[in-house]
Amino acid sequence: RSHNEVYKKAGAVHGCALCTGSQIDFFVEDVGRHNAVDSIAGYMWLNNISGDDKIFYTTGRLTSEMVIKVSQMGIPVLLSRSGATQMGLDMAKQSGVTLISRARGKHFMVLNGAENIQFEEEVS
Repeated sequence: RSHNEVYKKAGAVHGCALCTGSQIDFFVEDVGRHNAVDSIAGYMWLNNISGDDKIFYTTGRLTSEMVIKVSQMGIPVLLSRSGATQMGLDMAKQSGVTLISRARGKHFMVLNGAENIQFEEEVS
């Protein structure tokens, strides 16, 4: 939540981030979750950025529309702190998008594409 400045002040906004590994490359907040997603798509297009090594983070639900947009951007991983709809999961399976929901801290649910994730062993 360190990037969610508008959310901290006013609430009722969605945030989206384009990431490379654990690095946030671009972050945007908007009252509409689709507007936030489309802003990232536009940023990628304007800057000629390929999505093949990216992770897309959103605060919104993982719906079929979100999965379709991320798939069309060429991004293989879609991550959210919220849940997923059944149609979102079905679309992720159909399009091959790795779908991760309920991501908070070190906890998350991999709904599709677990074989694409490299888990690190926790050091005591």
